[in-house]
Amino acid sequence: MNTAAVALAAIFTIFALVGAVSDIRTRRIPNWLNAAMLVAGLVLVTTLNGWHLGLSSLGHFAGALVVAMIIFAMKLWGGGDAKFYAASAAWFPISEALGLFVSIALAGLVVAIVWLIIFKVTKRKISKGDKVMPYGVAIAAGGIIMQLSNPAVGLLPY
Repeated sequence: MNTAAVALAAIFTIFALVGAVSDIRTRRIPNWLNAAMLVAGLVLVTTLNGWHLGLSSLGHFAGALVVAMIIFAMKLWGGGDAKFYAASAAWFPISEALGLFVSIALAGLVVAIVWLIIFKVTKRKISKGDKVMPYGVAIAAGGIIMQLSNPAVGLLPY
């Protein structure tokens, strides 16, 4: 277990959970959180892993922002989700872009199923405010899974 990798995973997890809780409670992920997450990710990745991985993470952020804005333009995500995804990407080198995207997509499937089950079990009708699934939860879960599956962290099998 690498102490720096564990610290990185722990700090990422805190940011991710704050974003997920905010999205559940208000259906918004604040800009200040996305900005802080982006800056912290780039600074910590560069400081703990060197400038080459810092640049790779910056490239991942840039690519993820483009993809996220396309998804936002298609009205599949909100703007906060797009920024949250891009800020999360800054914590990973670009070589892990596909893994992060797939982890988030699979977590999104689970969140969607749970979302529907909650409405089915509680027999609540989906109101206008409920139509927006808190996709920040999926972004957070996918990112946390990716952090914990890092072999240097050693908490999940890679």
